[in-house]
Amino acid sequence: MMSEKKKLHPISAVANFLKQLKELIIPFVFLVFINRGESAEGIWGWLPFIIGAAILVILLVAGIIKWLRFAYWLEDGELRIEYGLFVKKKRYIPFERIQSLDLTEGILQRPFGLVKVKVETAGSTDMKQAEAELTAISKAEAGELQRIINEAKTAKRNKAAEENEVVQESGEVIFKMTFKDLLLMGTTSGGAGVIISGVLIFLSQFDELIPYERVFNEVEQFVRSGVLLVTFVVIAGLLIAWIAAIIGTLIVYADFTVRKQGDDLIITRGLLEKKQMTVPLNRIQGVRMEENILRQPLGFAAVKIESAGGSILEKESSTIQILPMVKKRRVAEIMKDVLPEYNFTVDLKPVPKRSLKRYLFRESLLVTAAVIGLSIAFWPLGLWSLLLYLPFWLFGYSKYRSAGWSINDTQLTLRHRFIEKNTLFMKKYRIQSLETTQNIFQGKKELANIKAIVKSGEAGAAGKVIDLDDESVRSIYQWYYPEKQSL
Repeated sequence: MMSEKKKLHPISAVANFLKQLKELIIPFVFLVFINRGESAEGIWGWLPFIIGAAILVILLVAGIIKWLRFAYWLEDGELRIEYGLFVKKKRYIPFERIQSLDLTEGILQRPFGLVKVKVETAGSTDMKQAEAELTAISKAEAGELQRIINEAKTAKRNKAAEENEVVQESGEVIFKMTFKDLLLMGTTSGGAGVIISGVLIFLSQFDELIPYERVFNEVEQFVRSGVLLVTFVVIAGLLIAWIAAIIGTLIVYADFTVRKQGDDLIITRGLLEKKQMTVPLNRIQGVRMEENILRQPLGFAAVKIESAGGSILEKESSTIQILPMVKKRRVAEIMKDVLPEYNFTVDLKPVPKRSLKRYLFRESLLVTAAVIGLSIAFWPLGLWSLLLYLPFWLFGYSKYRSAGWSINDTQLTLRHRFIEKNTLFMKKYRIQSLETTQNIFQGKKELANIKAIVKSGEAGAAGKVIDLDDESVRSIYQWYYPEKQSL
């Protein structure tokens, strides 16, 4: 019975140990390798290793104690938890506050048939983390936990308990990614740059340990061996990083499926770490459509929902991928069954033509210093650097063409481009704030910026349009504040 106090699986002690070790990994590595030069002698040479081993033992013991002192049970319509390393604490979470139970099958949990359960609530007491976390419980217990909580919440709304009973693989399938979709998604993700950057950042942490001067000397000799060979190695490295990014996408988004169960969306994905996320429809604050520069020419887009749930440190629980990659023309068809109150086929009004010069000017500022420096340093050949303006102007023109807005009785739609084209669909009653700004240069051109914010995470999610004409800004402002007649 769930009313009896239950313990987590012993693997939780290992999970606690690894979590603490992960947070201390960089200091721990430096501690172990500090003073490991030839001058270290005797006990002083081994002292960092002794301290490191002591830290490992302390972390492991702390993980075991946390596991032993952790217990959970259901009682009087509440999920109750006891925990604490030295001081035992208690947390009681009423069922009606629980927004979702997110299930994850991690590498540690999967071999034992376990899952990690994160409890997300409305009005969390700590926005930096989930309200509660059950590190390792059986799938049966997780299912029973879901069933009891959902039945209690459903009964309170005077509905039949059977309608909202949670079964992992039940519900109407709204969207499912095929292997072909995943492969194309990985191919166009741009993840290779992320992997390369990550490797460089990681290596930068060890500048005292790695003999970079010797490495650079070796690289210099290597470069002298031939430009063709160096080019081949660079291309091969990029190709490997690209393939790694594709494989990473296949692992993370494998079997990506979206189901609708009553008033909830159930999102499952993952190969090595299988995740299940529950998103209450009434917590959705807005819908964001993103088109990156690689997928847009192919007609693909990604759709995310901005949710009022989730913690600050876990962005994924507030900005949630619902359609990681889909043909743009299919977005309205798929989403009409999920959020029928939204209109995804709006005709956006563009920014005025007089805004174009400002879009081009802003991009010119990024390259002007480089052009001046190159022109002076390599005169007159440096004047060829003026060609650098062309790609930046092209990018500025793309931003200008992407910007747009639309309002109807209940919905505001704003679109802008940074690198990706970003469109945010917002219902009027979900908008937290509407901001307008205008500097003196915009004032002379009768232009202004507008930004609308919906609740999502700590800072919220924003849609904006830059250099919109005053009349359009005024129309949006009066639509949101009908009682006010002017800016």
